Amino acid sequence: MITKKTKSWVVSVLLMGCLMVVAAGCGNKADPAESNNAAAKATANANANTPAASESGTDWAARKAENEKAGKITYITGYYYAASAPDIEAVMADELGYFKELGLNVEIQPGLDSEGMKFLAAGQAQIASAGTPSLVIQSVANGADIRGIATFSASGIGAIMVMDDSPIKEPKDLEGKTLGYHGALPANYEAMFTNSGVDVTKIKGVSVGYDPTILSSGKVDALTVYKSNEPYIMEKIGHKVRLIDPGQYGADTSFGVIAANSAFAEKHPEAVKDFLRAVSKAHEYALANPDEALKVLEKRSQSTYDIQAETNRWSVESKILTGAKVEGHGVAWQTSDQWQREISMLFASKVIKKTLEVNDVMDNRFIDSIYDGEKLIWPQS
Repeated sequence: MITKKTKSWVVSVLLMGCLMVVAAGCGNKADPAESNNAAAKATANANANTPAASESGTDWAARKAENEKAGKITYITGYYYAASAPDIEAVMADELGYFKELGLNVEIQPGLDSEGMKFLAAGQAQIASAGTPSLVIQSVANGADIRGIATFSASGIGAIMVMDDSPIKEPKDLEGKTLGYHGALPANYEAMFTNSGVDVTKIKGVSVGYDPTILSSGKVDALTVYKSNEPYIMEKIGHKVRLIDPGQYGADTSFGVIAANSAFAEKHPEAVKDFLRAVSKAHEYALANPDEALKVLEKRSQSTYDIQAETNRWSVESKILTGAKVEGHGVAWQTSDQWQREISMLFASKVIKKTLEVNDVMDNRFIDSIYDGEKLIWPQS
């Protein structure tokens, strides 16, 4: 039986995860950019995904001076100070002085990824966490002149959660059952059902709140969740659960996306490269020193910070992104296929009205340039 005390605890833990789904669902409402830089877009399309020249001979002193001319770079986090990529990396790059070392003046503003896309589109922010490729794609479809410039994980963190003793073992078993979801069902779940031959008319979908005990109480048979959030909450209060991963049914997505305002990226490409350089180096630190990194996030947070929940979040998500790293490339390197599958799923589920070219939504030039294979190029001291 769930007591009032337990319910209160559940609600407080959920605060860090609840709005993330809402934010993703709001992506298709992003404000159009105030102006589109047609020339910049054409250049980005022509150069996207082409390997950049090696930076081994870079004059770093001159580079630093050039970066200083870019002025303040506003970065918007995806969900305040959650211990999730790319925000933990951006915060640690700032804390460890990596931005300053490269001549970058970065101001980190905690917020939501859906808000970040609007600020990017309006030119009020230069770089932001986009959560998933879908958010960038929907924003571009609505007129925003932005691009995804890095993606930390080629595998998603969303799943369907069921009780451990549930008869639901695979997507097909959801027919005749009730599925709870937050806001709107993500496109990759619809793709999973299609790939698995599920008759979706036989699934009762209901929009629910953010208390996962709705599952253990029997009000729903299955629930869409984040792998790094709700399973932890359920196990913390003694419930055993299982996950059905869309990625195992040909419907994977990505997470940990960094997006940039296209006009800023064209005007200050070196600053964008070095922003990615700094967060990539900070990623190594966050993996090796999770406790220290989480203390920094807690210190910067302006609200109650559940250090145990965030420790679990980073533990789960860091393992996912490490296992999903593209072989032969450094962290946060992304592929055209990752973005194409997202475009296809969004179009098939009618979230976007027309399909887009990959080069309209992502640009690999910046992340390409900071690595020599898997080795991060960093200025020699």
